Amino acid sequence: MRVLLTGITGFAGSHLAEYILNHHPEVEVFGLIRWRSRRENIVHLENKITLVEGDLKDIVSLKKILAVVKPDWIFHLAAQSFVPTSWKCPAETFSINAIGQINLFEAILDLGLSPKIQIAGSSEEYGLVFEDEIPIKET
Repeated sequence: MRVLLTGITGFAGSHLAEYILNHHPEVEVFGLIRWRSRRENIVHLENKITLVEGDLKDIVSLKKILAVVKPDWIFHLAAQSFVPTSWKCPAETFSINAIGQINLFEAILDLGLSPKIQIAGSSEEYGLVFEDEIPIKET
């Protein structure tokens, strides 16, 4: 089985990679990184994983990567998730989070792949929620 992790250099991505390697040693783990990605969270894993360089905002690089990796699973964790940055740079945040995800889906469809995809989210998506608003309604 082959797994592709976007956001592998982040907190959740690096821990997920570690978990997969420790509990499913038969799985090949590929991590999507940008050329400027900080790697301190995965330096101890680099001899156990395959890093592939690309960018969610670049569908051409995504297609090349997906054509080679042919993942059975994709854990999509990459995002601009820092709320203050989202307010300062809304267009860039939208480009990374929305267009990047659309590019990933379109590349998968164009290549005729059918991986299982897990998309991570955050409580920040709901904003400030008061106790009397729980449970949160999705409408």
